[in-house]
Amino acid sequence: MTSSPSNHPADGHPADGPVAAAIGLLANKGFDATSVEELAEASGMSRSTFFRRFGSKEDVVFADHERILAQVNQRLAESRLEPLAAVAEAAMLVFEHHLQNPATSRARHGLLQAVPALRDRELVTSHRYERAFLHYLNDKLPRDGGREYKAVAFAAAVVAVHNAFLRDWLRAAPAAGQADSGDRKRAAALAAELQALSETFRPALLGAGAAAPLAPTVVVTVLSGAADKDAVAQAVRDALP
Repeated sequence: MTSSPSNHPADGHPADGPVAAAIGLLANKGFDATSVEELAEASGMSRSTFFRRFGSKEDVVFADHERILAQVNQRLAESRLEPLAAVAEAAMLVFEHHLQNPATSRARHGLLQAVPALRDRELVTSHRYERAFLHYLNDKLPRDGGREYKAVAFAAAVVAVHNAFLRDWLRAAPAAGQADSGDRKRAAALAAELQALSETFRPALLGAGAAAPLAPTVVVTVLSGAADKDAVAQAVRDALP
């Protein structure tokens, strides 16, 4: 994101194979109608291994979120950007994961709409991202002037804007067998919104004289199927403004 976006071209994180298989089965057959044995078989593991790895049907639906949240925390810990930019970049990391895994993300979204208990748990998951952002901000921002409450507002706003873009993308599913040609534009639009949000909060969180950081170029590419290094490099070149 510019004073926030990712400076990692096509920083994709493919969904875990067993998780994708399990979510696909749950979406096709129905959450209540699918047994743990069927999920284990679809995931390529025994029932006992499935329980050791995921715990339950509910847990497998959110297994990717656990992995992404760990990546978000790692990205924040390693970031050399100013704090607001680092948070916005971490939010883009989450959005890019969904763009890289459209079938799994949309299948999970369908499950959440159909199963109220999963929908409730999704709210808790979103709050964990918010807490991660807030913890990072409280660690990095100056500890004076009541900034902690403004940091709460900024962390919540980043999650809310990200989720609004994500919901729009999830609802705008392309026709079967077609790629979403608007993915790159959606990612760029979210990056711009997060940059604007950072600029709005920057004086309150970093002081009136704080200047916006120089904006890195954000390049998001979405490739269908397997791609070698040359194909990835060409896609990045094609995506450059």
